[in-house]
Amino acid sequence: MAFLMTNKDAWIGSMEVPISGIRMDLVSSHQSTYLRICSENPLRTLNSSPWGGGFGTHKVMMNRQVDKLYNEADPLREMDEFIRREGLNPQETAGMLTAAKVKDVGYSSLTWETGEDGDISEFGQKLAMKPVHEPLQVCSWVTVGLGNKARAGAELPAASFYPGTINTIVVINGCLTDAAMVNAVITATEAKAAALQALGILVEGQPATGTTTDAVLIASTCRGQTYRYAGTATALGYLIGRTVYEAIMYSGQLYEQTPY
Repeated sequence: MAFLMTNKDAWIGSMEVPISGIRMDLVSSHQSTYLRICSENPLRTLNSSPWGGGFGTHKVMMNRQVDKLYNEADPLREMDEFIRREGLNPQETAGMLTAAKVKDVGYSSLTWETGEDGDISEFGQKLAMKPVHEPLQVCSWVTVGLGNKARAGAELPAASFYPGTINTIVVINGCLTDAAMVNAVITATEAKAAALQALGILVEGQPATGTTTDAVLIASTCRGQTYRYAGTATALGYLIGRTVYEAIMYSGQLYEQTPY
């Protein structure tokens, strides 16, 4: 069965997470405030943001809070310099920008436990899996800013392009194929749209599907079971969808209480 752990109160500082070797810190430096998720070992990543974008290998994932009017002429250079000033290696760091308050991050984690024979029970069916020492675990962090909410396919003014954004970071304890990594992006995005619908976020009377500047980062520990699919019918997809949904509901409700 799966167990859900979701934060209920705002927090500051460090957070230990269920996945071994992973740590999350809320950092407030003289430059900025940001979430920093560190791994003792390199993670396989797929990032939609340009800082460590595409497929890569990283030990640090950063979600950096910037001013709503952030408009650097060369954002790649500026981000590179920021990372270096924070004492981090840009080559090992995948980053995101947001105007949302990162202290209001939503966090959720799930662990899918197997029986002694290695089978996973899912929706009344058993999924045959080889017994492994590493459990299937998913941790999701989401920051929600809705100042530039949008509905995919609808026309929006160019002024809507600024880092208000919904940023999603998902760390998976498992080995994912490239296809499964892409599949995980789809599932996380579907969960985001479902959460916004549940929150009642509308664009001209229609449910919003995100914001104009959303980003998603999927990271895999490359330990344990190999997963070739991450759709909503799979155990992995269920964990991704559930944790992302719960994290967005938490952070989105905080935003609705004090929009900025």
